[in-house]
Amino acid sequence: MSPKPKNILIVDDHAMFAETLGEYLRMTNKDFVVTVVTSAEKAREQSSRNTMDVVLIDLEMADCSGLTLLADFSTVMPSPACIIVSMHLQAPWIERALKAGASGYVAKDSPPTEIVTAIHSALRGKKYLSRSVAQSFAENAVRLPMGGKELHKALSDREFEIFLQLAHGKSLKAISLDLSLSAKTVSVHKHNIWKKTGIDSCAKIARYCVEHGLLASSAQLSPAI
Repeated sequence: MSPKPKNILIVDDHAMFAETLGEYLRMTNKDFVVTVVTSAEKAREQSSRNTMDVVLIDLEMADCSGLTLLADFSTVMPSPACIIVSMHLQAPWIERALKAGASGYVAKDSPPTEIVTAIHSALRGKKYLSRSVAQSFAENAVRLPMGGKELHKALSDREFEIFLQLAHGKSLKAISLDLSLSAKTVSVHKHNIWKKTGIDSCAKIARYCVEHGLLASSAQLSPAI
């Protein structure tokens, strides 16, 4: 008797990457039924119509954070195993994803075979970190600037997401559009961020993020840093 096909959902707004990965999974794993979507909204629509076994989620999408989508899937019954596939290898991202219930975390530049390994591991109920993710987590988890404090750990996932947007010099309006939130809601989050961390300007947030290795790239930081 042939095994029951496993429904795999890829959620990534980089269409070329998502479609290429989807085609690879279809070709190499005949028991996978693979669906590719390029937005969190479409991912929610798919999960409302079909039971997913595994969901591969990018962390940064135009309409939603991967952490938010991860939390959404945790409320679906039965909940799919969720694996983050991202270029963000900083320890805070990995830690937050795992605490939010991710079954795995794979670097986006990993060989596709490693993503397959992560999927099979998740289907067995086990957690999986790709080699580069595990190495980055081990190196960065205990690293602190001399005399530094990890103030960002006091932030909620949504506040942390906005914290990083502010570090990139984005306006409240731009953040509200990116995250599909009202400008008033973003403003409240910004106030809470300053209240929790004591960091009272975007330039200081940017400097803090650089010092703590929270950004994948410093190329687009606020010019005020």
